[in-house]
Amino acid sequence: MARCPECAGTMKFDPKSSRQVCQRCGLAVSRAELDRLWDEQRSSFREDDTEREKSQRRRDYLDWWLGKKGKDKRKK
Repeated sequence: MARCPECAGTMKFDPKSSRQVCQRCGLAVSRAELDRLWDEQRSSFREDDTEREKSQRRRDYLDWWLGKKGKDKRKK
């Protein structure tokens, strides 16, 4: 069973229009359009996740670097 890319509602095939129709929000798309929309969402999620990971690594490195510098100054 397919899920709507807009609201995550259940998509049902409408034989009259040959489209997948969301039972919750009413979005009507062909199967190819539905697959394309899902691919776009997945790729944007992966890009966002990658940016978040990079940002977190930078913050972790900065915390480590500043922590190391603070310890060196106290020893002297």
